[in-house]
Amino acid sequence: MHKTLLAVACAAVIAPGLASAQDAADQDVQQVWSGDAELAYLMKSGNTRSQTLTAKGNAERDGIDWRHIAKLEASNAKQRNNDTREDERTAERYFGSYKLDRKLDEANYIFNVLTAEKDRFTGYDYEASYALGYGRRLLDSERQRLDIEAGPGYRWRQYEEGQQPAGESRKEEDAILRLGLRYRLALSETAEFNEDLTSEIGEDSTVTRATTSLSTRITGAFSLRVSHVLRHTTDPAPDAKKTDQEITVGVVYKF
Repeated sequence: MHKTLLAVACAAVIAPGLASAQDAADQDVQQVWSGDAELAYLMKSGNTRSQTLTAKGNAERDGIDWRHIAKLEASNAKQRNNDTREDERTAERYFGSYKLDRKLDEANYIFNVLTAEKDRFTGYDYEASYALGYGRRLLDSERQRLDIEAGPGYRWRQYEEGQQPAGESRKEEDAILRLGLRYRLALSETAEFNEDLTSEIGEDSTVTRATTSLSTRITGAFSLRVSHVLRHTTDPAPDAKKTDQEITVGVVYKF
């Protein structure tokens, strides 16, 4: 397993360099990196005392032959225990993904995607996956854009100590079918709707992740964004719920 993870990690590191070198060789002018950084903070005091901090980052570079898409998310929450008078962590989640698309023409492409997630309250130490498949851009205009994807992959997961089902190993691996959808709709010159949906279908369980957001520009490069993240697992770890949801309102800086 460690050799497999090492090979996947090396491929993820080397591929961007090769793709960038190929793009640099093209004579046409390439689009530079673009993206956004989001920060949301919520503090409560009084009868209930809590703090929640969420940070997100997205980056994309769309070249002639290659398209890079990177995503990072982190969420942390603490709440004061009125009995012990101490702060207790109630949420801690980290997520990252990197996707490299090799364009075949204006609409069709081959994708590679590597994802990793750690959530202290799902019963797993970590969850990671890699997939390779075919994608197609069904809509591509100034107002809206729609991509769909499908391909095989592999998933690695490790239970937290004592969380695995009785008699089973902490480590779990299985082949998956990854399905994906990305949709963007410009509602106006200042407002935008986005939907990012993925589903990893495996023999042991199916993990579906949906991120829905609505953003509106405040001024210049700054926007206000409302996001809803839903994660559903058909066969979660013992004592863990099947569905997690997160709603945030944050300030976004676009670059």
